[in-house]
Amino acid sequence: MKKFISGFVTGAIAVGTAGVLAMSYTANTADFKVLVNGKEFVSDPPALEVEGRTYLPLRAIGDALGVPVTWNEAEYRAEVGNSAPVAAANEYSRSNPAPINTVQTYKYDAKKNYSSTGDYTVSARVLEVVRGDEAYKQINEAYREAYHSNTYTFEKPDDGYEYMNVKIAFSVINTENDIAISPNEYDFDFYTSNNEKYGKMIYTTHLDEFSDSVYAGGNTEGWVTVQVKKDDANPKMAYGLDYYGAGGIWFALTE
Repeated sequence: MKKFISGFVTGAIAVGTAGVLAMSYTANTADFKVLVNGKEFVSDPPALEVEGRTYLPLRAIGDALGVPVTWNEAEYRAEVGNSAPVAAANEYSRSNPAPINTVQTYKYDAKKNYSSTGDYTVSARVLEVVRGDEAYKQINEAYREAYHSNTYTFEKPDDGYEYMNVKIAFSVINTENDIAISPNEYDFDFYTSNNEKYGKMIYTTHLDEFSDSVYAGGNTEGWVTVQVKKDDANPKMAYGLDYYGAGGIWFALTE
């Protein structure tokens, strides 16, 4: 049985006083099967047994249970599930878009859309917005890295406009027919503060894009780039709009 020597930091709270105790334990690779929802759970690194207790890798067990597990570098913490505020149904709208870092759920009605895919439910939130000179710098850095060039310069925005890079987190909650959902920049629409649609999307900035497809329980993040008017203080974004511009979820792109 392979053994691991691991250092654990344990928080001890006694009589209102918090203390931290560093201890060492001998961890053995579990010699028994672990079942998750009736199926054998196998992970790398493997499950460990420490003093009669079983320890499983956080991300692997999250994937097995369909619960997102992410690392928040800015806050230096692991986040299980959606740590961001979750909007109630119909809480936000075009005139009151959801604040940045707010999770919204969208339910696709296959019958209403004359689709054979079946119904599905996804969620999305805006993680970060970069615009203006900083966005242009970000695009150029991505291009130079992609082409291994220190001199490449991406085309400048149109007169009176600037680039806006929007980082979006996207999760698939459930699907009726176990289909994979493939989010991309075409799924998102951008509007001015005065509700006029922005038409010029940028698709080749080499910023990190969404993964090709995600099944239920999966998550992906990606950047979408659009040109916005320099004097537009409160642009907004929508996902899931139908042909008539209804039925979607709306996001603010400013704090």
